[in-house]
Amino acid sequence: MASTYELYQKITARPFGRQIFSAAYMFKAPYFRSVRPGVVEMSPHRAVVEIKKRRAVHNHIGTLHAIAIANGLEAAMGLLGEATVAKGTRWIPKGIQLDYLAKVPGDVRCIAETDPKDWDKEAPSQVDVRVSAHLRDGAEVVRGIIPLWVTAKK
Repeated sequence: MASTYELYQKITARPFGRQIFSAAYMFKAPYFRSVRPGVVEMSPHRAVVEIKKRRAVHNHIGTLHAIAIANGLEAAMGLLGEATVAKGTRWIPKGIQLDYLAKVPGDVRCIAETDPKDWDKEAPSQVDVRVSAHLRDGAEVVRGIIPLWVTAKK
């Protein structure tokens, strides 16, 4: 079976590939459907998804809800994990630590990043994925860490 990252590379090479892959990702991980993450980038050590501002993800003051942004960050972290984890190992998030720096009045890009040295440890180990969310103008509105527990596959 092809890995998620191999599927991403194959599908996104075609017309409308990013939209098709984004829809497939939401089907595979239905929890993310509520925020409709548009996959912008998936590669080892970096993934980016975009959350569009729409009524379904508003809070009571008309900005993007904090948990919607957390969902987008977790979606990006999952793509990074799938593209980066070594063969024979698996990952699972251990928690999430986020700082909300500003209101989010519009679309947001959710970014997950690691360095190769973060994954050099022998399993089981913990990898801290750095996450951040940015407005179109580049302003950072959320930042944090999602720790992953990396273990050998059973």
